[in-house]
Amino acid sequence: MTTWMKQELNGYVIGACPTYLSSVWWRNFETSFFNSRIQLKVIENDLVEEIWTDNRPPENSVTINALPTQFSGRSWQDKIRDMCTEMEKMGVDVLVISDLDESPWLFNMRSFEFGFRPHFFAYAIIDRQRNAARLYLHNHTSILTRKPSDPDIHITIKEHLNTDIHGNCLPKSTEKDGDYSGSCMVTDGGVQSCTVDTDACLQVREYDIKAVIEDIREVSSRPQTRKVWVSIFCNQAIYSAVPEAKIYQALTPVAMNKFIRNPVETKGMIESNYVDAAAAIRFFAKLENEIKQGKDWTVFQAFHDIANYRKQIPYFRSPAFRTLTGSGPSAAHLYNLPTRERSRRITTKEIFMQDTGGQYLNSGTTDLTRTFHYGTPTDQEKEIYTRVLMALVDMSKLVWPKGRTGHDIDAVARHHLWEIGMDYSHETGHSIGSYGGVTEGPAKISSSMSQFLSDVPFHASIFTPDENKYRFPDPSDIPLEDNVFLTAEPGFYQVGKIGIRLENVNRVQPVLGLKYQNTTQCRFLGFEPITLIPFEPNLIIYDMLSLPQIEWINGYHQTVLKKIVPILKDFKDDDAIRWVQERTQPIKR
Repeated sequence: MTTWMKQELNGYVIGACPTYLSSVWWRNFETSFFNSRIQLKVIENDLVEEIWTDNRPPENSVTINALPTQFSGRSWQDKIRDMCTEMEKMGVDVLVISDLDESPWLFNMRSFEFGFRPHFFAYAIIDRQRNAARLYLHNHTSILTRKPSDPDIHITIKEHLNTDIHGNCLPKSTEKDGDYSGSCMVTDGGVQSCTVDTDACLQVREYDIKAVIEDIREVSSRPQTRKVWVSIFCNQAIYSAVPEAKIYQALTPVAMNKFIRNPVETKGMIESNYVDAAAAIRFFAKLENEIKQGKDWTVFQAFHDIANYRKQIPYFRSPAFRTLTGSGPSAAHLYNLPTRERSRRITTKEIFMQDTGGQYLNSGTTDLTRTFHYGTPTDQEKEIYTRVLMALVDMSKLVWPKGRTGHDIDAVARHHLWEIGMDYSHETGHSIGSYGGVTEGPAKISSSMSQFLSDVPFHASIFTPDENKYRFPDPSDIPLEDNVFLTAEPGFYQVGKIGIRLENVNRVQPVLGLKYQNTTQCRFLGFEPITLIPFEPNLIIYDMLSLPQIEWINGYHQTVLKKIVPILKDFKDDDAIRWVQERTQPIKR
């Protein structure tokens, strides 16, 4: 892009709205134009805002609900204190929260303003020296006083954040209620021994980017303010509001703290993935039975029908994303989104693949993919599926020293496909939120530094290598830690012919009892799969599997029987139970 701009726009002034361009890219553009006669100029007013007056959809006015401590595991007051502790370590006095996934987690609130992601527009400023915070929300006076839209939430946002109807902070009550406020001790058994916070002051103000910028300028300009922490992803308007000498730009402590789950979040993630797997199994069992009976099914019907099983789960709130469903050649598209008019039939002659997930109030987000064939697959289909399964198994049973990254372990999954000249163009895995974004940073498992589902980073097409001086952090270089959750999702896709993918959500946990572990100071980590759904025996070439891989699959299937069958019994779904039992027979060599 910059090469073209310098050729075609030599001597021009290029205007840009700083709220719509990241500070990283803005500085790279300045680097690119430094030796040319092009000037990059700030346009403070949003020109699109000024001219778009007709046929414009109204702003969303979705209710924001509190997320009680029984589901979050930690009060927002405690989280603010955690942020201040991290700020103090770095010599920072002010933290600006601008990334969309951070305020919902930090303040224990959720809203489906963006479809399937339970996030909402917000900015926040934490002032460590004054023990105060300010949160900016659209229609804030209405949001504060609205009745909750979630049937399991019983307090308003005003009560949750302890403000008056205008958003001014109130003195803390000394009475405890069922949702708690202040500091709570969290154990594996849940929330225990809460005390009341009497110090922190949170103000809620209207979401107005100009007011936010002015507040950042004001707090940054104080002589006692040493450093201001801004996100590496923040826009140029926020970045330029802070004096250069006071900027500290990096992944925020919110990003890193929400990455590692507390015991309540961990419990919610595991339980949600178990019941979600049961819902998916019930659908897959019915689908296979009816396809083999000759009933008509399309991928569009399958796209919708799986949601009916999730709706029977008490804490289910929404799909985690638009379910990706494909059959035959349509499964080869990474983002196959069927419509009623463009919907391939599911038959016994082609592969069927579905990537699906759910959002759960008890701090759970799920993401799973399974591939099936209900007839006689070709030898090539069976070999590719088996190699994708081998990739998933080897990744799942991998043990690595603490401190390693997703980049370090990515090749473990890919090498079975590399052996026959195949690969896949997306990451092997991504971190996942807790009742949050299904792909929510900061980490991923990949051999590419791309932020996107491609081997070529998006920014590579904007800047030449020498101009790409300022970079976003590489998610595959974030060390994997205890109690983080990531997917593992190897696959293969040939456009117009075949698509195969398998995906589980995994918990990272310590590994003990290794043979020579006492000879080193290293701690070791490994994956615990929490997506528990049997694989497709009709597509497996068992002779290709090694004995360790067979042992892992047998152990995984035993866990499926132990954890998921009792849930299916609660639903009294005998067909699903038989489906699981048939697919979890021990593999013998």
